[in-house]
Amino acid sequence: MEVKETAACGISLREFAIEFETDEIVDIYRVLNYAQNESGFYDEDFLEELKSQMVYIIGPSLEEEPSDDIEETIHWEDTGATYNLAFNEPEAAKLNQILNGAENPGDAFDKEMNQKLMDQMMEIAPTALENMTAINR
Repeated sequence: MEVKETAACGISLREFAIEFETDEIVDIYRVLNYAQNESGFYDEDFLEELKSQMVYIIGPSLEEEPSDDIEETIHWEDTGATYNLAFNEPEAAKLNQILNGAENPGDAFDKEMNQKLMDQMMEIAPTALENMTAINR
């Protein structure tokens, strides 16, 4: 997994992508599922590494209160070699809240955005995700 800034110069919003290998798509799905449903399990080391990379690349704006009136562009892409989650700076704060929701059940986050991401993941990587244990779907 790698967090990268994809666009910054000359645009109003910074844009980012997180690249996930095929085996890591299951790890991030487990995190999102746990945040949404508080069921199953996730790899705590994986989540910690992801959050630390996001803090390093995105910076302090990650901790800002996200605005509700942003245009939502966050989406998954299948590049053939990796699965990429593309998002802009305001969405980064919302994504961070989702990740915090896995660590701290009950914390408020955008459940609609989280469900959208989980649904997109099932569309782009059905084989990897359908083979997960039933308790974690």
